[in-house]
Amino acid sequence: MSLLPRRAPAAFAPVALLLALGSCVARDASLADEARTRMVGLRADDLRLCAGPADKRESSEAGEFWTYDRSPPGGGVSVPVPMAGGSVNLSGGGMCRATFQIVEGRVTRISISGTNELGVARDAACAPVVQGCLRMIREGTIRTD
Repeated sequence: MSLLPRRAPAAFAPVALLLALGSCVARDASLADEARTRMVGLRADDLRLCAGPADKRESSEAGEFWTYDRSPPGGGVSVPVPMAGGSVNLSGGGMCRATFQIVEGRVTRISISGTNELGVARDAACAPVVQGCLRMIREGTIRTD
């Protein structure tokens, strides 16, 4: 006879859910961080192909600046807390502003700034802006050189 329970007690389910949510947020934040270096050198046409048209475009002596403002849909979760007799509401909603400086038709610098309602891994909200581009770079469909 095994001394281990067949199922985890219900009290552990909220902890497991929080760990899973934290893992997703950390992955998305690392995508945004990776984009800051991997997307430098990308052609402007390729940026438009993989990220879509910019929400705002400005020009200056330093080049063009393409800005993407995104509010990804929130994936809210309500986690019961049996010991407290209530629940904790978690929302993955947030806001992203990603700005790409383009000089001579290529991305030269990237500024990524995100916020989220959880207050952790803030740049995770920018993953939807860059994930398609990073995937295409990894596959070799677009290049940065």
